[in-house]
Amino acid sequence: MEQLAIIDMGSNSIRFVIAQIKDNKSYSYVYQDKATIRLGQGLTDTGTLTREGRDKAMKCLRVYKHIMEIRHITNCFAVATAAVRDASNGAEFLKEIREETGIDMTVIPGEREAYLGYLGTINTIDIQDCLIFDLGGASVELTLVRKREIVHSVSVPLGAVTVTERFNTQGAVTEETLSSCLKYLRKTLASVKWLRDINLPLVGIGGTARNLAKMDQRARDYELPTIHNYILSKENFMSVFQEVTKRNSSSRKKIPGLSSERADVIVAGSAVVKTIFDLSGSDTLIVSGCGLREGLLYEYYAKRYGLKSPRFPDILDFSVNNLLGNLENLNRPHMEQVAKVTAMLFDGLKPLHGYDDRIRRLLVTAALLHDIGKRVNFYNHARHSAFMIGHAPIYGMTQREQMIAAFIAGFHHGISRKIQRAYRYANIPTEEDWEIVRKMSVLLALAEASDHTYENIVEKINVTINDDAVVIVLTPKAGAPYEPADYTMQQYTKAFKKEFGLPLVLVWK
Repeated sequence: MEQLAIIDMGSNSIRFVIAQIKDNKSYSYVYQDKATIRLGQGLTDTGTLTREGRDKAMKCLRVYKHIMEIRHITNCFAVATAAVRDASNGAEFLKEIREETGIDMTVIPGEREAYLGYLGTINTIDIQDCLIFDLGGASVELTLVRKREIVHSVSVPLGAVTVTERFNTQGAVTEETLSSCLKYLRKTLASVKWLRDINLPLVGIGGTARNLAKMDQRARDYELPTIHNYILSKENFMSVFQEVTKRNSSSRKKIPGLSSERADVIVAGSAVVKTIFDLSGSDTLIVSGCGLREGLLYEYYAKRYGLKSPRFPDILDFSVNNLLGNLENLNRPHMEQVAKVTAMLFDGLKPLHGYDDRIRRLLVTAALLHDIGKRVNFYNHARHSAFMIGHAPIYGMTQREQMIAAFIAGFHHGISRKIQRAYRYANIPTEEDWEIVRKMSVLLALAEASDHTYENIVEKINVTINDDAVVIVLTPKAGAPYEPADYTMQQYTKAFKKEFGLPLVLVWK
């Protein structure tokens, strides 16, 4: 097992994470810290890093160094971005850091910063074409992605802190000031010729994007407190934008979801996002909780294991296996057998349910993870599995899809309206989604029942759909006793008829 540290020192904040890579190649984060240091404050006027900002950063770095020492971590990736990159005394500050803490920090150019943000995004959000923006305190990195490949990338010296200082948007903002700010931003960003009218979804990285998501979630009473992969429409963004621009700094702090530490820079940050919306013609913002730090980890991971690329071809498959690798004492052969049988049932019954391959993927994911709740408690483990699936770092699904998969697993011991109403986040799936959950959970229940004794006996399934019944012929391993599986599967025939409208007949060949 290996632990490595990652430090990201930006213009507004500094972040520190410790990642752990187990011998089975699964990784997880075991520690994180974030502090607002405003290293880029005053940079617009003086061109230098202030003593106050440097002292705040150094205080954090001393703590991080101590944590690395007590954990015996020798592998550290420490990077500095726009503020240090642009400051005349940036190199001097890095030398000071090295002498006082022993941390060898590297300034990365804007293009590399954009690339790392791209890696963190493309490995955690299932999207083919998009415009990624990483908005920091002193710069914004823009990356145009088509078919998961970088087409264009650029770093523009516009950040939430520097734009705030330029237009004094910390407090109340007049219409004239806001108009001047937006005019300046449009003129600056319009120099990026390929940005105009691309009409692709935006993917936002950074504190501004995360706070926009949090404010929208609170305004909509959105139940799931997950920021990563949260979808914000332009219409909803404009509602948030109007809210933050009509208030002064102290009043902004009262907006639900807005961090008090970001209340003074949110107007400038939101103005940059609005300008990107307007120029690109986009109508959707997907918020990413992953970025540069994850990009550094994935780059290292790929080199460590000799992968062809740090961009994973199937992020859902990778993250599911990574999650399972971090959970001990699970019966993987049983979970894989249940997933196999579930897929066979789905395929055989497709003329009856009519669902597409995407629903099949959600069902198989639920099947692979249906027993992870046993790590909490064997009793009621289906409901524990649902909670874990809904909150785990499983990438490659939307938040809604992840909750559908969670609920399918949650009902693999049977479904009832009473339990459904009692579930937290039950309002995220639509009524149509709940119909999917009910039908697919019956298939998962039947599949799990077919391996009730953990002997993996079912090898083949043949489904015949008649006008008056559904006949499922199961072929077990030669000589394998199928009576326990049949006994358990029979318990779900009533639920099958309720959900699919036809009686179920089970035949063992």
